[in-house]
Amino acid sequence: MVVETFNRLRHCLAPTHPTYQSKESRNRVMRFLAEEETRSPHGLSLNIGSGGRRFNSKMFNLDLYFGEQLDIQGDLLYLPIKNESVDTIVCTGVLEHVSDPHKAVEEIYRALKFGGRIFLETPFMQTIHAVPNDFCRWTPEGLKKLMNSFDIHEFNIVARPGSALAWQFQETMAMLFSFNNEALYKVGLRVFGWLAIPLSLLDILLERNPMAWHAASGFAYVALKNRRKGEG
Repeated sequence: MVVETFNRLRHCLAPTHPTYQSKESRNRVMRFLAEEETRSPHGLSLNIGSGGRRFNSKMFNLDLYFGEQLDIQGDLLYLPIKNESVDTIVCTGVLEHVSDPHKAVEEIYRALKFGGRIFLETPFMQTIHAVPNDFCRWTPEGLKKLMNSFDIHEFNIVARPGSALAWQFQETMAMLFSFNNEALYKVGLRVFGWLAIPLSLLDILLERNPMAWHAASGFAYVALKNRRKGEG
């Protein structure tokens, strides 16, 4: 009982990375899934790198690590999925943790049916967050090149420069006041994570700024597997 209470308290005191997302941004993946339900009501949908999050009861969760909400345990670099068998894929905050994102995208392409779609979120200006490793960041053009086998139908900002600044503030201040002590650094991440939240709220002012993508925290894409491109 004491251990359980301590773990709950630790979870409450450990803030997520100080990120502000508008209602539109928070709901974007659910809007995508609603569109996919209309487009392919009986299609197979897959959440790659799901962790403990389940978007809906029809969607299969796939992750490298076993968990309570897991349906399929597998590696994104070697998906245990048949060729052209999946109608819809969601992959959020995963590609940066994959050692070979090009192969990962090839696997996603292989598993998707022609005409199938993927919702993808990737980081741009974020500090390292290893789960357990962190390899890559992408500009919009870099992601477009990575996904060149697909048609990109939508490009959106997940979180704007205020959130990117808040992440950097949290990390920098935690290091500065750690005095080279790792335990103090971990405490600092919690303390300055909370203190950085007002910086992330600057994104409210940048919601309609056309230049916000220059220093955005991350991006969201909707892409289509196009037969013409796949055959070319």
